[in-house]
Amino acid sequence: MYYVNENIRDLYRVKFHDERAGVLRLDMNENPEGLPRQFFDSVMAKITPEYIATYPEKDRLARLLAEHNGLMCENISVTAGSDEAMRLIFQCFGEQGKKLLTVTPTFEMYDVYAKMFGMKHETIEYKADFTVDITDILQAVDEETGIVILLNPNSPIGSTYEEAAVRKVVEQAASAGAIVVVDEAYHYFYEPTFMPLMKEYDNLLVLRTFSKVFSMAGLRIGYVAGGTALIEFIEKAESTFNVNNIAILFAEEVIRNRELTADLIETEREGRRWLAARLQEAGYKTLAKEGNFVLFLPRKDSQVVVKELKEKGVWVRDYGRGILKGWIRVSTGARSCMERFWEALQEVEG
Repeated sequence: MYYVNENIRDLYRVKFHDERAGVLRLDMNENPEGLPRQFFDSVMAKITPEYIATYPEKDRLARLLAEHNGLMCENISVTAGSDEAMRLIFQCFGEQGKKLLTVTPTFEMYDVYAKMFGMKHETIEYKADFTVDITDILQAVDEETGIVILLNPNSPIGSTYEEAAVRKVVEQAASAGAIVVVDEAYHYFYEPTFMPLMKEYDNLLVLRTFSKVFSMAGLRIGYVAGGTALIEFIEKAESTFNVNNIAILFAEEVIRNRELTADLIETEREGRRWLAARLQEAGYKTLAKEGNFVLFLPRKDSQVVVKELKEKGVWVRDYGRGILKGWIRVSTGARSCMERFWEALQEVEG
């Protein structure tokens, strides 16, 4: 009998096989409209047969990202989405038997990676008022802790951390010999960043993605930033050519185009505010903090609402357990998309 890593053999995974073309995609925090057509066409015009026949070169993009964030090129590693960066962090720093510490609820893949690499996942629960006590996190960081992950803003709650609190966590983790990862997937929807703290702490990593505000989830590109020693380890673990040429080209173009970024941010913000106002005016209990999503408690069973919306070509997500049990999350985008969702919700809820 052949060998199978027991962590992989016993790992439960949820895979997505639904055909999502042609529907209003408000279930996975993508931009439902995507990049503006004129910008998209201008970038596509630069793609030649020679360009895609050549192995990828990431250095120019790494330099752009370093300049964009006030760092050195040696502080950046470009990855196949921030999801690959997460995996590489666990592969490099996730000591088997040690603790991964996160809040709950949070991004589900962190639990998957903890199991995959033989770590014990310890969680700090949100309180009834949808806040988390930083003291609880600090008390949980001990000599058995290997990695601490904070999402800022957190998904799916949308809450954020103050700088003083993050500093305390990073310093506590350093004393325990642990790495701290701040996942900033929803940066740009929420401007404050902990990127500058990397110049002070050698156990801090920050993740970014092009899947959210930059509307490139299908291209799978992101990056991890950190001290030169941490980034060197991550680059040792990377595949030789881990990011494709088309993703690199689009990433370079969006980073250079500040006006485009500002327009994408404002378009989403307008839609999110419009939807949150409609939900609140209609009497729904609503959570609309930071990030490109709004949560609300439907009047009918959430599973029924999700199913009936799906039949109308509008896809959203609900939660079956924990503090968000019965809540529905709607990814937010342009007001026109939010109006389509609102009309469908009124038909479903009556």
